[in-house]
Amino acid sequence: MALTFQVNDFGRTFATRERGDELRRQLLEQAEGHDVVILDFDGVTNVSYSFADEFVGRLCVDEPVRVECRNLATRVQSIVDRAIARRTEDAVAC
Repeated sequence: MALTFQVNDFGRTFATRERGDELRRQLLEQAEGHDVVILDFDGVTNVSYSFADEFVGRLCVDEPVRVECRNLATRVQSIVDRAIARRTEDAVAC
């Protein structure tokens, strides 16, 4: 069963590791009982590397859910991909 998490419900731009941690914790509260989490970035225009690493990178590596990312702007996609790749050599999630 999948949970879709609308990232743009929390803003259009994201920065700081602290904000990434905050959003990841909110997501994990909602994701209880779900085995797939879909992160929908529609409308998100910018994320910092530190935010992407703390939010998406840690989800993809540290949590027992499969993560899928959707609707990423090109710039956001590049940053998210880099954050995941630095956490794992096998960056298949997202």
